[in-house]
Amino acid sequence: MEQPKLGIIGMGEAAFNIARGLKKEGLTAITVYDKFWNIEPQAALIGKRAAEAGVVMAESLEEMIRASDVVMSLVSANLAVTLAKEAQPFLRRGQYYVDLNAASPMTEEEVAAVIEKSGAGFVDVAIMGPVPNYGHKVPILACGKQAQEFTETFNRYGMAITYCGEKPGSASAVKMFRSIFMKGFVMLLLESVIAGHRYGVEDQVLDSIEETLTEGSSIKAMINGLLARGVIHSERREHEMDEVIATLESLKMDYIMSAASKSKLRWCTNMHFREYFNGVPPNDLYQILTAFDELNTKRT
Repeated sequence: MEQPKLGIIGMGEAAFNIARGLKKEGLTAITVYDKFWNIEPQAALIGKRAAEAGVVMAESLEEMIRASDVVMSLVSANLAVTLAKEAQPFLRRGQYYVDLNAASPMTEEEVAAVIEKSGAGFVDVAIMGPVPNYGHKVPILACGKQAQEFTETFNRYGMAITYCGEKPGSASAVKMFRSIFMKGFVMLLLESVIAGHRYGVEDQVLDSIEETLTEGSSIKAMINGLLARGVIHSERREHEMDEVIATLESLKMDYIMSAASKSKLRWCTNMHFREYFNGVPPNDLYQILTAFDELNTKRT
């Protein structure tokens, strides 16, 4: 695909920043459709963004799709399937429909099935960072049968897309499962810092966390070490979390993250990782994953 004609569904913050960046990189033909294009008060902001980005505003979804080679859907996860169904009658063979709506892998598989009926290609995209900070250069994962060509085409315009296979939903799966850590980690930090604050030791808590998290040569080395020790010592750590919860209860504080950690530690103990490894920490997370597969098969 030489210079594609790009269509975008939605003119929210992410769509605006991506469109503006691509336009500056030399992608000249960009058409946007937003259902609020003529409905106030949203219309004023949409018009302002369109003018600043230098894009053409379409008055209908059909108009935008017919003017485009590649259609990006950039609205909301709960609208992903609905929009795909609305777009499907206007799509044609040779077009790409690219979903960037942070939906679940199951939703992306459903969107793919809808789009493929039109003959158009489908690309599942997961945005892996804050678009306002990075603009169109935000780290992105892309999967689907047409994802490799999409990646090569749009990386020529300064995008930072990584191809991750043909299976729709794979990119979204990475984003979803990363969120388990990223969102959980933030809430764990919040619970730790607030509890530390009640005893006036929040800085010492953070200093200790920093020391632990920076002791390895890389993030992955640190992760390997934490997980290896975690699955071996889960029973002891579960009892430690009982003490943590008791302390937080005494302070009349919420301890939902601590309770969840205790529950996951109990799961580790019940999986019998310690017995599997004979009490010796495994070398890395891949040995843990192999153990999980074997132990889980026995349980089922």
